[in-house]
Amino acid sequence: MNLITTVAQLEAIIGRPPALVRMKELPELDEACRRMLALAPLAGFGYRDGDGRPRTTVVGGRPGFAEVESPARIAFDSDAEASGAVSFVFLLPGVGETLRVNGSVAGRSPGRIVVAVSQAYVHCARAILRSRLWSPIVPPTSAAGPPTPTADDDGLLSGAAVADGWLSGAAVADGSLSGAVVPGGPLSSAGVLGFLRATPFFVVSSWDRDGGGDTSPRGDTPGFVRVIDGHTLAIPDRRGNKRADTSHNLLADDGFAAAMLVPGRTDVLHVSGTAVVTDDATLLADMALGSAVPQTALIVTVERAEVRPNQAVAAANVWDHANRADAATRSELMAATTRQLGVQKPALRWLARSLAVFARPIRRIMDAAYRRALKKEGYDAAPDTPRAAGTGDRPDPGDA
Repeated sequence: MNLITTVAQLEAIIGRPPALVRMKELPELDEACRRMLALAPLAGFGYRDGDGRPRTTVVGGRPGFAEVESPARIAFDSDAEASGAVSFVFLLPGVGETLRVNGSVAGRSPGRIVVAVSQAYVHCARAILRSRLWSPIVPPTSAAGPPTPTADDDGLLSGAAVADGWLSGAAVADGSLSGAVVPGGPLSSAGVLGFLRATPFFVVSSWDRDGGGDTSPRGDTPGFVRVIDGHTLAIPDRRGNKRADTSHNLLADDGFAAAMLVPGRTDVLHVSGTAVVTDDATLLADMALGSAVPQTALIVTVERAEVRPNQAVAAANVWDHANRADAATRSELMAATTRQLGVQKPALRWLARSLAVFARPIRRIMDAAYRRALKKEGYDAAPDTPRAAGTGDRPDPGDA
């Protein structure tokens, strides 16, 4: 299998991110970031534990769980044994964009972590839209009790998922939703296999050559994470905004950790190990969506895989439509993120303020552009696909 081992090789395939994408990187929390933190009830959290092993989990449980102590510090409740570099992806139910925050542990007390922020930016809506994270194919949590997934006891999707129209017949024909057993290894249990076949979304943590952490969202159709054997996963990396933070980091440090979600469920699949980047033509062709072939793929050697209940997901109740951002909130976020254009480039401040006034029509234009792009790439974007808050990214589906 051909592996990508240098930045030059990687960028020859995916290119470099446009200036507009880099302009969104901020050294501290601005108005838009603080507003998103006030609304976000959940975050993917990446860190290394006391033994230096990569870990990713989901933290939170209520809107505003991450408290802003200053533009350069946040604090939240957690028992994670985190030290050094940490990173987050904050999730807002009903909103396509996510907030990514990188930093380091600045203080600890029993059950609480304080983080010094070094970088913050709003991530485009592609991962959320492609996964339909806020439009689950299983019934959401109801007031009467916990969700009742459309799945067998081991987590395998039932025919309702196919009838929904999101899964193609090919997914069933090639056996990816069958009950085939994977012998040996951390991926061999029925619970892990069922979760992998059902998940459309996860957050992945990686580390650069200086030890800095990054946690990124990934989304696709359910079952897009391929089980090669009991120890190995393959994950397509489709066209996106060309940041490719995870792939760049893996060239320097092969540590990998991910937390995977299935809409409607309150448990989380935790996976950790090492990963490499490949552009193997045969593998990529097998992962094609229609005529769209992934640019690269991650090959993950799994050391640990475990499905565990998650109190934050359960408490946040994000699968309930009543807890999702309304149109006014999405427009507010659109206006706030548009104003970010003037933070790094003072010459754009007037333009950014002017565009913010037209947040609602701009959001509608971007929604339509996202949907057209998803359709072009082979995704069947459903009518209830959540609207984006708006970031100014090019509307082609992909991951960072």
